[in-house]
Amino acid sequence: MDILTERKINEDLLRPLRGTSVGFFLLVAFLGAIILAGAGAWLYQMSNGLAVAGIKWPIFWGFYITNFVFWIGISHAGTLISAILRLVNATWRRPVTRCAEVITVFALMIGAMFPIIHLGRPWLFFWLMPYPSERGIWPNLRSPLAWDFFAISTYLTGSTLFLLLPIIPDFALMRDQMTGWRKKIYSVLALGWQGTTKQWHRLEAAMQIMAIAIVPVAISVHTIVSFDFSMSLVSI
Repeated sequence: MDILTERKINEDLLRPLRGTSVGFFLLVAFLGAIILAGAGAWLYQMSNGLAVAGIKWPIFWGFYITNFVFWIGISHAGTLISAILRLVNATWRRPVTRCAEVITVFALMIGAMFPIIHLGRPWLFFWLMPYPSERGIWPNLRSPLAWDFFAISTYLTGSTLFLLLPIIPDFALMRDQMTGWRKKIYSVLALGWQGTTKQWHRLEAAMQIMAIAIVPVAISVHTIVSFDFSMSLVSI
């Protein structure tokens, strides 16, 4: 690939980042309206109770936890696709793995919202976290909800690293192409990347380790999610 062709490809890829159209802002406004509608419905539920969502005795699981399991499953698909393609060193994998890694992180973020929405008092969700308390109260480690917190937080941390590590060279490219405040932001995200042989070697080694580690984490998380149903004592 000659220099002119490479420069043309970079310009085409970076064009959406350098300027935005009116259609982009209209799309953001439309999606923002959907989010506001959902937030309003959640506020209505918090004000009137979970019964408005059909969750009342003898129904303890409903739409929210079903969606939680669905999005966690989607995130696992993205992780396994990306990790397996990296481990087998498929040369055509790059566009696929990047999409799969992004799907994993955002699907996890969406899925993590549903247990909180499902709580009758969502403002007390921090009770699931182990934090120093003057009352000496710790989460009930026999509860599957507490297991979900540890599993999702671990999985989200690993998936985020799995996504961000290979993007570091891209951040460096954008740092060199941008100006003004965008250049400052990408300079921070690039973490001093210069594209040396040593840096590439360490990045590839880190990605190999993450690809191996993220697979058992994904399997363990999906197992823990299934415990939400199997470990719950529900009597009618």
